[in-house]
Amino acid sequence: MRKFVILAALLAGVAAVALPISATQAREGWYYVPKKPPPPPKGTWHAHHNYGPWAIGCGLASAGTLMVGTAIKGSDKKDPRQLTINEAGWASAACPFMLPWALLMQATCPDSKATYLVARLAFRAVKNHPGIDQSVFTNAYSEACRGKLSRETRHKLISIAG
Repeated sequence: MRKFVILAALLAGVAAVALPISATQAREGWYYVPKKPPPPPKGTWHAHHNYGPWAIGCGLASAGTLMVGTAIKGSDKKDPRQLTINEAGWASAACPFMLPWALLMQATCPDSKATYLVARLAFRAVKNHPGIDQSVFTNAYSEACRGKLSRETRHKLISIAG
């Protein structure tokens, strides 16, 4: 008798799981098939966008070329330095919508001896003092883009770079 009760309870449990529970499930068959959600109304951004994958790939390409360029310039044995603003602009132009940014950087801040000096000193400062605030070097680029660093700025950067 005990075996019969256990077997009946087991069969009832299997039947409860296998049989449809609601009328909707009964119409669709022995298994539940979820209905597709309704499409978004026409004219909304979600109805026809394809910007997500393109923007993500483009951002990754720009970041990747900046990292590769930084690694190449930083591992140069003769002249280790960071990328100048102009070089960083062109490296980020791996993504087509960044091309105007690169052209603007080329026009407003072409590479010169001053920009290379700032890049070298910034690299040396980060190497000697990890985690240092680099805002001084960023601010020095505005002066370096004009072609020459003042003595005061040059001595300040050299003292920070150590």
